Amino acid sequence: MILHKNIRIKTDRLVLKPVEELYIDDINTYFTTEVTRYMPFNPDGDRNDILVFVKESKKLLSENTDLVMVALDGDNNFMGCCGIHNITEESVELGLWLKKDAQGIGLGTEIIAALIEFLEHNFTFKYIIYPVDQENTASRKIPEKLGFTLFKKYQKKKSPSSFLNIIEYRKQYSV
Repeated sequence: MILHKNIRIKTDRLVLKPVEELYIDDINTYFTTEVTRYMPFNPDGDRNDILVFVKESKKLLSENTDLVMVALDGDNNFMGCCGIHNITEESVELGLWLKKDAQGIGLGTEIIAALIEFLEHNFTFKYIIYPVDQENTASRKIPEKLGFTLFKKYQKKKSPSSFLNIIEYRKQYSV
């Protein structure tokens, strides 16, 4: 499948669509140190960093390797971002972050389930990867609910002096 900027994935409560400049301020507002506690990012509120992220996301979309999307509720309110990354015939990787007040109400599972369904209908691959920090109990429940199994553990650098302890979940497909 060729990815394009008009892709829309609908869930029960959300619409997922490719990230664009229109959402820079929302991303900059809600991509906080609290939200990224278990992620390998250290946001500093610099709008230019988000602009670079959006431009790079659009470039990777045009190269058909990544699909970074915003999640919007029924009133078009920004809820967070999600992505399908490193798309190959071997594997794809899923990622997600939600703004603080959108957490804990099942949107993460809803989004990841929709991304999986989209992948299953449009791509061929051997497995899906879902990496989560070991301490992030709420996010660990998402792959566990959706049939992923623990594949490996490793450390990922968060800052010069701190690491995340990643649990990599995988969902296997027979090709």
